[in-house]
Amino acid sequence: MNILFTESSPNIGGQELQAVAQMKALKKMGHSVLLVCRENSKIAFEASKFGIDITFALFRNSLHIPTVWRLLGIVHSFQPDAIICHSGHDSNIVGLVRFFTWKHPFRIIRQKTYLTRKTKFFSINHFCDEVIVPGTNMKTHLEQEGCRTRVTVVPPGFDFQELYVDSRNSLPPSVLSWLASRRGCPVIAQVGMLRPEKGHEFMLNLLFHLKMNGRQFCWLIVGSGSPELREHLQYQIDSMGMHDDVFIADNVFPAAPVYRVASLVVLPSENESFGMVLAEASAFSVPVVATQIGGIPEVIQNNQTGTLLPAGNKHAWMCALNNFFNDPGRFYQMARLAKQDIEERFDINKTALKILTLAKQK
Repeated sequence: MNILFTESSPNIGGQELQAVAQMKALKKMGHSVLLVCRENSKIAFEASKFGIDITFALFRNSLHIPTVWRLLGIVHSFQPDAIICHSGHDSNIVGLVRFFTWKHPFRIIRQKTYLTRKTKFFSINHFCDEVIVPGTNMKTHLEQEGCRTRVTVVPPGFDFQELYVDSRNSLPPSVLSWLASRRGCPVIAQVGMLRPEKGHEFMLNLLFHLKMNGRQFCWLIVGSGSPELREHLQYQIDSMGMHDDVFIADNVFPAAPVYRVASLVVLPSENESFGMVLAEASAFSVPVVATQIGGIPEVIQNNQTGTLLPAGNKHAWMCALNNFFNDPGRFYQMARLAKQDIEERFDINKTALKILTLAKQK
């Protein structure tokens, strides 16, 4: 099959990395894959490492005529069986392109990996043939909010062997230096973008109280965000006297080496569609503590493969962290079970096969 991926974002995160993983898996299966993205975008750089065919379009907005014209030429030459889009911009443009390519029909599949505060359904309902989401929580939400296009759950997949190879990379010197200065302390890691809903301030307040109670630890924050959010978080860290205990590492890419040094991975998010970080940490048998919200319970089974807690419940989180410090063995036992479970359920080849099944449907 010929499968075309579109990605209008210039940046890279979990959604873009998942798209690259899917393209690699489909290519290994013998299918023709083409990525259309912005020139000099981060996904272009990442995809080029794996020999994925790439071509460029401007993607200025969702009705950008030069991009529509560019996509028309690409579709004419590549003749895709399916086009997989990752945003409203992409699906609007691809939907317009299909109006002019009726002689060569193709399916439009929208991959939606997170929920915005107000989801726009025009392009989903009028242009897309299928919507792919990572879990049943998002599927239910979209259907209740007015999505009329069929929604199918296709969990993200991982190339675990590649993940293990990536973990051998060295961490940035600044991170290694800071960890060396905190040698002997448990490393609590939080991986993800610096956004208000990710719970960094909540976590900082928890750890401050644990420090006041005599606990020793270091908190490694991996991820980037707006300069204002980073500066505000760093100001809070400094004003609470936590400078030596907390380090904001910004982006570490790939993030796999972080799991080699982590004693515990936390995800105190107020909103999370899936929780890819939890799957990655579990692949390395690192214990996880996360909020019982969104799609997280579809990744981690509470008290079996990890610990899930109410969002924003300070008492529950304090108890869980103290339990980890007092009896880490129980948490590591759950982490070993999580590794087996994650590797079985979230293999990238299973994800690719599900996408192929949807692409073949008429």
